[in-house]
Amino acid sequence: MILRELLLIVLLLVSSNSFAERLQIIHTNDLHGFFDHSVYNRDVGGYARVKTVIDRLKTQAASEGMESLVVDGGDFMEGNLYYMANKGAKTFNIMSAMGYDAVVIGNHDFLMGTKNLNELLKENPPKFDYLGANFKLDTTALYTGIRKNVKDYVIYEKAGAKIALMGLTTDELFYAWAFKHGKIRKPGKTADKIAKRIRENDNPDFVIALTHLGTRKDEKMINKSAGIDLVVGGHSHQALFNPLYFPNKNGVEVPVVQAGSHGKFVGKLIIEVIPGKPLKIISYDLIPVRHSKEKEDEVVADFIRRSRDKINNLYGEEWLNEVVGFTEIPLIHSGWRMTPWTAWITDAVREAVDADISFHSPNFGGSNLAVGRITREDLFNTHPRAFDHKEKLGWSIYSVDIYGVVIKSVVRLVLKTQQPLAFSGITFDLVDKKNNIVYTNGQWTGVDGTDPKEDVFNKYLGIDGKFRVKNIKINGQKVSSFKKYRVALNEGIVVGGLGISSVVKFLLRKITKSEISVWQALIKKIDREGIITRDYAKNYLNKNGKPDGRGQKTDKNSGGPYQFIPYTHKR
Repeated sequence: MILRELLLIVLLLVSSNSFAERLQIIHTNDLHGFFDHSVYNRDVGGYARVKTVIDRLKTQAASEGMESLVVDGGDFMEGNLYYMANKGAKTFNIMSAMGYDAVVIGNHDFLMGTKNLNELLKENPPKFDYLGANFKLDTTALYTGIRKNVKDYVIYEKAGAKIALMGLTTDELFYAWAFKHGKIRKPGKTADKIAKRIRENDNPDFVIALTHLGTRKDEKMINKSAGIDLVVGGHSHQALFNPLYFPNKNGVEVPVVQAGSHGKFVGKLIIEVIPGKPLKIISYDLIPVRHSKEKEDEVVADFIRRSRDKINNLYGEEWLNEVVGFTEIPLIHSGWRMTPWTAWITDAVREAVDADISFHSPNFGGSNLAVGRITREDLFNTHPRAFDHKEKLGWSIYSVDIYGVVIKSVVRLVLKTQQPLAFSGITFDLVDKKNNIVYTNGQWTGVDGTDPKEDVFNKYLGIDGKFRVKNIKINGQKVSSFKKYRVALNEGIVVGGLGISSVVKFLLRKITKSEISVWQALIKKIDREGIITRDYAKNYLNKNGKPDGRGQKTDKNSGGPYQFIPYTHKR
């Protein structure tokens, strides 16, 4: 009996020591302010239930003698109407209530501009370590809130090891313009430089990068750096059920994990962190956050209720809940290909200011909408964008008159650079090296919301660029080079374009801001049509190859009169 008890004690000690050398990393990313539920499914996600899962995982690990590190991969602010509550403070403060140890700054977390971000940080100091090693202010910029709160990295003593956690955010021009009086440095160079500095100055056992880059840029960052043992990522909204591995510049394979988006999953990563030995992944799971299985954390749920009161007071509860239309098809935003809903929004922007053409970026999309009734709040959340909290109806629509020759050049340039854009009122043909038209029927998702399996764009537009653009038309007519056409743009494209390029500033020097917001344009269009029908979606394509009513001759395999320039990865 005594021998058995001694053996049990030895086994428990061995087990305890084993767990003591293990660390649980709990991670989320791209929550985008969806306090109540995910973008796709009202029975999944929600911050209060995410909090419940995080706390359960921490408790389970602690009972086994294992410590936890809770982190988020950025983009937790803009993306939902809750962002308008208390001038963004609610979407910021809830992250402190969630119990995160560290969060990396995402592109949608600084789109309100440097000044507003600085004030937000001064008035609401985070209870977590806010990271952004490549998010650097100019030396002369007096933004004390950012300087004090946004750190390059932080050191944790966990599981008997010294662990450095570094933050990196995306440097894409599409977003970086919003960071005035500063610069977002290249992630690869920054990662290599900071990792070297950390190892020289702090002598950690392991260096982990918490990133908001997307897996494709995580790969590039890893390829150009050394000294990073693990990447916990975000930005590309990918639910990675198994880690990805990419070689660093010394050929060492570095694992990358990511937990999807909008609180659908919580990542549970168990790593072995024995000083002097390589970091080792013991297990990895994505834990679904289902309303039927998870109770709401009471503290976070109460925070959400108070945030909802702020929204209702700002807009009016009845006004937000008013039914403004109905849809017979799921309204899905474009990710990689054109969808009827993206085309519908692009149409609405053009029609609202009586323009010849309009440009729209699917990167600005928010909630997808299910078949059924559409409320005013539903429409707002499907395009939840605002730079200034004083503009409570979101982005405005702008219009500008541009010569046809410039429009043709812009279309070709944007296509070449692979920026994600949809057009309304403008069409073109794509031809290969043999001058054969490339029919990109893969650009359309089905009206039932499903994607075709074959990724035509990756063959023709996404990688090799072996194509040319011909036969550009506006409203079915050949473009006249020296005729001016009215172009409608949303505020995001306008402000972003002005911030990126002096050429764009010149082209848009006479641009006019309308009194109509994108939200109002969506309401006006759905008010005119009442029901978004299957016919609306099917009207894009004439199976007989005849003119479709807009003057654009189509083919039975063609994507119809609407063109879409895809992105090589999601927002």
